[in-house]
Amino acid sequence: MTVPSSSRRPAPRRRTVLASLLAAGTIALAACQGGTPADPSSPSPSSSPSPSVSDVETEALTLLLDWAPNPDHAALYTAQHIGAYDEQRIATEFRTPANTADAAREVSLGRADLAISYEPDTLIARSQGLDVVSVAALIPTALTSVISWSDAPIASGKDMEGKTVGISGLASQLPTLDYIAREAGIDPASITTPNLQQSLGQAILSKQADAVFGAFRNIEGVELAEQGDFTIVPVTEFGVPDYAELVIIANPTRLAEDAGYADRVKRFLAATAQGQEAAVADPAKAVAALEPVTKGSYDPVMLEKMVGATLALLPTEGFGTQSSDDWAAYAAWMYDNGLLETEVDGAAATTNDLLP
Repeated sequence: MTVPSSSRRPAPRRRTVLASLLAAGTIALAACQGGTPADPSSPSPSSSPSPSVSDVETEALTLLLDWAPNPDHAALYTAQHIGAYDEQRIATEFRTPANTADAAREVSLGRADLAISYEPDTLIARSQGLDVVSVAALIPTALTSVISWSDAPIASGKDMEGKTVGISGLASQLPTLDYIAREAGIDPASITTPNLQQSLGQAILSKQADAVFGAFRNIEGVELAEQGDFTIVPVTEFGVPDYAELVIIANPTRLAEDAGYADRVKRFLAATAQGQEAAVADPAKAVAALEPVTKGSYDPVMLEKMVGATLALLPTEGFGTQSSDDWAAYAAWMYDNGLLETEVDGAAATTNDLLP
């Protein structure tokens, strides 16, 4: 297995089923909003003192995951496992998406309080007018990789010419592949890109595709390395700048106008920070937290290896911190290279104000 090194700072993954989501959305909206919206004329959350946790009743908060539960979510499930959300009086519901590209729309529409998304896709969502902002980096470095069989490796953009490269369906993936192809001097149309959703590993193992793009080096990369000889190349090795792979997004209008919502988000992030700290300090806690929710997806030995590979990428302190300068630079790069149709203020797409 060939695993080129990553680059830049150590510190984006995964269609709408309207009929089912519309019905569910009406119910979820009431649950997510957590009560009557505050009068817009009332003081903003930043100017009003927050009540102490002991004075707050337990309140519900929904988080839409980007994928089925997996080691990328170690901080979340470890926080739940050690009772950190209970301590913060937050009854957190983790929901698996019907569509991996649903996150920004659901948060923008108020049908989920928070969601897991990706830096590139958050910027695309803002360029489309969706009301979202990143409030924390869950995985602060790029995980997305190109994985191919080592007997026919795709180690450069030029190697993709005429090949079938499966994707998982994120809005950012096709524009990124187009960029890689152009930089390599090949026609992007020469690459066949079937949308495989959550079947990337199966597709490469069964050779339905010459390679897959969107697989994560710490999950599919670890799993596939146990089943064959694969070449795993992080997207940063194809000339893509580093970025925060997984981020937690919220609705900025609700944050500004609903002090209760802002306070719930703050308490959720404080608890998640505890979860990350506990997981990094004792990986066995993260494995124990993830075992029940990943049962049937990963065997225990594989889960332990994936958790180890994931935790090695996380900072030991400063949970969730994001650089507005890095976001601005990445947004400018996306626009300059055709990944964004309109310019986006990347610095305004992220905030550290709600972090503990």
